[in-house]
Amino acid sequence: MDYKAEMVQVKVGDTFQEREIQVLSSQMKQALIKRLQDNVMALSKLKEKGLKVGRIKFVKAVHSIPLMQYGVTYWVKKDNKRVHIQGIGNFKVSGLDQIPENAEFSTANLVERNGDYYLLVTCFLPKEDKHENGKAIGIDLGVKNQVTFSNGVKLQYSVPLSQRLRRLYHFFSRAKPGSRNQDKLLSKIKSEFEKQNNEKMNIINKVTHFVTTNYSQVVFQDDNIRSWQKLFGKKIYETSIGGIRNALKRKASTPVEVGRFVKTTGVCPVCRTYVKLDLSQREFTCPSCNSTFDRDVASAIVILKEGLSLWNVGETPGDENASAMMEYLQSIPHVSVSMNREALSERAGSSHSFLIIK
Repeated sequence: MDYKAEMVQVKVGDTFQEREIQVLSSQMKQALIKRLQDNVMALSKLKEKGLKVGRIKFVKAVHSIPLMQYGVTYWVKKDNKRVHIQGIGNFKVSGLDQIPENAEFSTANLVERNGDYYLLVTCFLPKEDKHENGKAIGIDLGVKNQVTFSNGVKLQYSVPLSQRLRRLYHFFSRAKPGSRNQDKLLSKIKSEFEKQNNEKMNIINKVTHFVTTNYSQVVFQDDNIRSWQKLFGKKIYETSIGGIRNALKRKASTPVEVGRFVKTTGVCPVCRTYVKLDLSQREFTCPSCNSTFDRDVASAIVILKEGLSLWNVGETPGDENASAMMEYLQSIPHVSVSMNREALSERAGSSHSFLIIK
């Protein structure tokens, strides 16, 4: 593959046509060739391990172009909100305020998604010393309550399919296969799906931001969410709760994962007695110590204790962030928040007190 080539073969139907490369610079071509070579090498290694990789096929379009050198292939002018891309020109963009003033620019990618264009910039920031507050929190993921915290805060959210998307699917099913109208409808459907995914990612990012900012140890269980998808497909799809667990693994100062097969549901946080529960049973009373708990809150507390025991963590500072957490979470679209104050006592005889914020 020659990065100096000015002509390229394009597959049109069952034949190939020669097309002139008018925009891509030599560095862009080099980056595309390097990415292609890396992909082929990765497939080759997977094939050597016995995995089925299939055969290499032509793709209809390349949806991203690597920009490898800041100041040459691209540069950013934050003052007048413009970006220059080599061989293409200057563009007015939005979102440059997300880049900190002390950021050092590195590589970038020009990405096309459903007719919209984005510049994904990699920046380096000076390393900051994190202040560890020593606080810990347990998190239980579920279907009815998507996220339950060990401090008693319970979070429910869902981002259902929009009416516009349902209408587009209706028109798409009636469009002539291979027609230009069908291609336009498909592009609109992809755009709607991207909006929906962005809303779910907004919830995931805000929840994980609050948790990782206010707690040093974040304890969660390695739930088999893929199997939940088979049983509760629509509910799991509309929440993407697996994304919360993955984000916590990446962002938490000390993420602690409790094993998948450790019993946490129906376990009394006080004496660790196990009580078998039905899916519809939301509360239970321990037969040994007569403590009464909400099943999800009890599970979150047990997860917290199991995780801290794995790390041999002793006494942790008290959690005084429940009210601030509720105030923050209830400002997120599509999210409803409730609190079970019994989680703060962990003792029998405590009355349930629920505060609903929508």
